Amino acid sequence: MWKRLLLIIGMALLIVIIGYQISFIRTRERIHKEDSLQEQGQNPEPESSVTVGTGTDKVTKDTRIIMESYDAAGDLIRREETMAGAEFVGNNRLDMLVYAGTYREQAPEQEEKDGLERMVLESYSPDCVTFVKYYGEPKEEEGFLIGVKDNAVIVYLADRSEVYEYTNIELWSLPAEIQYDLVEGIYVKNEQELFDFLQTYSS
Repeated sequence: MWKRLLLIIGMALLIVIIGYQISFIRTRERIHKEDSLQEQGQNPEPESSVTVGTGTDKVTKDTRIIMESYDAAGDLIRREETMAGAEFVGNNRLDMLVYAGTYREQAPEQEEKDGLERMVLESYSPDCVTFVKYYGEPKEEEGFLIGVKDNAVIVYLADRSEVYEYTNIELWSLPAEIQYDLVEGIYVKNEQELFDFLQTYSS
């Protein structure tokens, strides 16, 4: 009984000692390799287990910002590369994730019309940050375009794809400045604005 217990304890100690020696040898080899690289003027490669974007791994003015855009078919339609601006300097990975996740809420109106669906943080490091924008089908323009046909006021859908309404308002009966505007086309956002315009000039 005691012999078996002593044997188990002895084997456990032996495994611990061997493991320690292996770890010690590997650590010495890594330190030696890093010292050699530093002597040659090279920076040692970072350990792959280091998580980027945390601690001191922040965006600097030398960080490259890459912005890629893909259409609904998954094709790359645009790729832009710039240096980090003041709005990014000092950000870490979490900050950039939040920026990408909330971008659509504050995106320019034109991007929404182009069909922007979302933006994601594709990759992050203090040297280079890559964002990707995904676009769906462009949104159809809403509203109406008031124009002229056969000397009468006519209402089109905003993209002029079809006639929305014919009116009995004659062009000659309107003020001169309105006549010129109608020739170019007057855009109104919704039915209420359309109704107000037609009411104003139909009497």
